[in-house]
Amino acid sequence: MTTTLDSATDIEPLRMPGLEPDNLLAFLAMLGLLRSLEFARPDWRPRIAWNGPPWVAQLHLARAADEKDVAAAANEGISSLIGRFDVDGRKNVDFDRHDFRRYALKSRSNEVTAVLAAALTAEWPLKKTGGVSACPLVMLFGQGHQNFFERLIDVPSGKLPNRFRKLKSPPDMRSPDKIAEALFQPWRRDDDADGFRWDPEADQRYALRFDDPSGAGAAPTVLGANRLAAVGFLSFTAAPGLHQIRVVGATRKQGDWFFIWPIWRSRLSRAGIEALLAHPALLKGDRRALAPLGVVDIFQARRIANGKFMNVTRAWPVSG
Repeated sequence: MTTTLDSATDIEPLRMPGLEPDNLLAFLAMLGLLRSLEFARPDWRPRIAWNGPPWVAQLHLARAADEKDVAAAANEGISSLIGRFDVDGRKNVDFDRHDFRRYALKSRSNEVTAVLAAALTAEWPLKKTGGVSACPLVMLFGQGHQNFFERLIDVPSGKLPNRFRKLKSPPDMRSPDKIAEALFQPWRRDDDADGFRWDPEADQRYALRFDDPSGAGAAPTVLGANRLAAVGFLSFTAAPGLHQIRVVGATRKQGDWFFIWPIWRSRLSRAGIEALLAHPALLKGDRRALAPLGVVDIFQARRIANGKFMNVTRAWPVSG
């Protein structure tokens, strides 16, 4: 299929075959890419459109840049944004209502942390224990020594995991090359790095395996995608609900959380994509109602429990 030049700038868009349309981690990485580029290179005015089917994300910029330039700028933006994260000295999202209100009020003076606070939880409804409910993208609560806030800071910051610190030549966890691999190459998933359980391939089950998967350690992942996705997480903001927390891009049905996102043809900014994620017709899977907005497909993935661990399925198209 021939690539169409951006009619506004005559700059050829960059194809991003690494961003699988049916993968929650990839969608979060896409939003993280836009936010990090907006922060580091606002004059680029980054936009995303999908070409296909099969769907391939394309990055449109107002300034000429190649894959190496984009990866370097995104790397710079990630570092700047994560440096502004305030996690209240916590390891996990375990606020009670009063603690969270104090944290949210304190966060008003920090634009980035204010958005982070809105993506973590809301003050209502309360759990039976009196605490607030974490948003569904928060899948780490200390099980297996996996702490959400530690990952949210360490992974995008490129902090070297303890298992690598005695190596004479440890891997560079901050390399922009890893971001380029996540965006511009099909995923190989060969990075020994920590993630957030947002990739469906992180779901390791006993069934159909000869041995116990727990002894094999975490599944290899795509480091660059996880670094971008930690920033993309900010786009899934929450609000109080009558019976359950309300989150853009997520809906709860019959006790299970589902993540739902659109595929569109028009060039959209991060703000435009976030508006679609909050559209009531998206949560209903109503493609016909969203068609005038350029939406051509809708995907949804289900959050599942695998023992004490949470995972997400590969997404499937919504009919309707």
